[in-house]
Amino acid sequence: MPSWLETGFSEMRLDKDKFSVNLDVKHFSPEELQIKVQGDMVEIRGKHEERQDEHGYIAREFNRKYRVPSDVDPDSITSSLSLDGVLTVNGPRRPTDLPERTIPIIREDKSPTSGVQRK
Repeated sequence: MPSWLETGFSEMRLDKDKFSVNLDVKHFSPEELQIKVQGDMVEIRGKHEERQDEHGYIAREFNRKYRVPSDVDPDSITSSLSLDGVLTVNGPRRPTDLPERTIPIIREDKSPTSGVQRK
């Protein structure tokens, strides 16, 4: 099975310490990309006007929106573009204040049929 990069799709990840989106944008220059955060959504747009390539003329445009998790501060979101055309948009997750705890398993003494009368 090909990876998300080989298919030209995107990948959204929610790791323990960060939220991230990876998107193949190798057909766009940085000037043709736009990233906006509005409320709890991050929107990524890419557009380039019609241009000639080896097959003729082509124009490309995309618009993707991702919901930002509630534990990610929208003001902390950053982006970077790799040399091979992968756009990464990410933001750190706030640590939870609740400590981890183990929940005990309580074993019931009665069987579920013990209260049923038989004829």
